[in-house]
Amino acid sequence: MPLSETEKVVEIRDPLHGYVGLTKLESQLLSLRLCQRSRTIRVPAGVFLVYPGAEASLMSHMLGYMHMVTIFLDSLGSEHEDVLRGRLTAMLLTLARGPWSNVMDEYLSTRGHDMRRRAEEVVRRSAATDMLQASEFSLDEIVDCIQKGVPLDGTRVDIHTVPVNPRLVDMLMRDAYFSGVQYAQLEYRRLFNSMRPMKNQIGIERSSLFTLESYISAGANMFEAVYYHRAVRAAELMLLRVLDSAGRLLFRNPGDGPIDFFECDDITFQDHLCRVSEGDPEEMKTASKIYNAFRRRYLLKEASSRAISDPEFIERLSRLDGAYSFEREVAEAVGIEPSLVYVDFPNRDSVSFYPCRLAIDQIVLFERGSRGYETWRFDELSVVARSLKQRTMTIRVYTTRGYRQKVKKEADSILESVDPAGSLV
Repeated sequence: MPLSETEKVVEIRDPLHGYVGLTKLESQLLSLRLCQRSRTIRVPAGVFLVYPGAEASLMSHMLGYMHMVTIFLDSLGSEHEDVLRGRLTAMLLTLARGPWSNVMDEYLSTRGHDMRRRAEEVVRRSAATDMLQASEFSLDEIVDCIQKGVPLDGTRVDIHTVPVNPRLVDMLMRDAYFSGVQYAQLEYRRLFNSMRPMKNQIGIERSSLFTLESYISAGANMFEAVYYHRAVRAAELMLLRVLDSAGRLLFRNPGDGPIDFFECDDITFQDHLCRVSEGDPEEMKTASKIYNAFRRRYLLKEASSRAISDPEFIERLSRLDGAYSFEREVAEAVGIEPSLVYVDFPNRDSVSFYPCRLAIDQIVLFERGSRGYETWRFDELSVVARSLKQRTMTIRVYTTRGYRQKVKKEADSILESVDPAGSLV
């Protein structure tokens, strides 16, 4: 059930959901620097350079996520205590994110610090620990919700990865609203109300098939128009390269010193990078140069793009050393530094959403007939679902201005050799 009026100690106005109420514990956490820094973290990190109105903060995403989790779990018939656990889990998972949001997610996850592990650091080793210990929930109980999911009828629902996802619903609606695109007008209440927990799957009433498809289509459209937009990704790749160059100098990894990391925001990084002097390490000078180009919107240019279906090549790029080796291969063929070549692909953590990540195998459609419940796999009834099983990815190669034509020639040659013309037919 939603929060009662007596549980709400504060309400915050949200442009999408109206007034979002917070409990006493949530309000106390909100007052911490750990949480207040989320006001000055943009999500996604590079969208505002393409869509000027896309200035949504991590805090607004957090409040929307908590609100959606409340509606989601209430629709599934969760006990009130479990709804509160779900809200707290959503809050902590959001607070586990760092400056440059989605870009930082990839930088840390490729180095062994995924979001769940960081959220556990928030619970056990941050300014929030004492408040959480004094609450009605134990630290171990909270960590279990983060790592395994929120309790529901003897099972657990992972609000971070469940295919009909409360975080994703809010993210699509929020990013569409602030970007000004019209791709995410979702009937989320109808979608949530049609759901039933079924063993290790989510069951959705067959009559809501079109509502489910519109949710997935909205994600695909937002991926094309916003999250994998050429200029958006050019900006975010530059930020990722800044972290690759000088991340260890900008902050300590959460496992080494969580308090330091959880005090950083976008402005912290900007301050460090804009004050680099002659006496600073070369890594910081390189990072500062890239970041200043990002601030001036002097972005990378796409040199090559091709749809690739070869699973071995896609797997190679998904590994950090594989992406670097591809960039080095192109750079050596052109005769430039590898740092001037950037490869991008959809299925990476810094891309805010990629439709093929959805675990559609966990979705079943059901209908109650005269002989009981009948079920169907989602992809049996939906062309949209079947389209998510395609394994073709658009691979892009970027470079700095001045090398575009040279890089295009070599990158085109390499990508065409992976998937020759006509091989996708």
